[in-house]
Amino acid sequence: MDLFCFASRNVENIKRGIDHQLWAVGTLPNQQSMAGRITKAQRYLRPGAFGVIYCNPLHAFTTPFIIRSHADPAAVVNDVWPESWRLPFKIETLGDMSKLLPAEEAKARWPILQKRLERNSGRGGVSAAMNITGTTVFVPVPITHEDWEIICQDLATK
Repeated sequence: MDLFCFASRNVENIKRGIDHQLWAVGTLPNQQSMAGRITKAQRYLRPGAFGVIYCNPLHAFTTPFIIRSHADPAAVVNDVWPESWRLPFKIETLGDMSKLLPAEEAKARWPILQKRLERNSGRGGVSAAMNITGTTVFVPVPITHEDWEIICQDLATK
């Protein structure tokens, strides 16, 4: 099973994504970096995979979801978020912002996060362990059914 973790720079962007059942990533000024994201999205992101959002200012995970479409490499979304976002894909959210799990608590509760932090010797923290950083966006984290069940127990509202 694949888990994709996406960061948000604010709560409002998460709420907009939930309202529209849509997620995407920020447009990068460097074309080569953006091309890398497109390649990874096309290679790895598949309908039926799972996702979770990480809220940077709150340092917390929220809103698990199921991916319901491929990322559109040509689309630019200008009517959901204040900025232009790229590589949009449909999601089916299983939660909302009413449930948050601080990163420190996730470290204690999620076996997948514990294993990945251990493997990295803690380097890069939660962002590196869960592929939340810019260079690893659209690179899945392999998880078990049990991992997904724990994530949903902590964050799902549906």
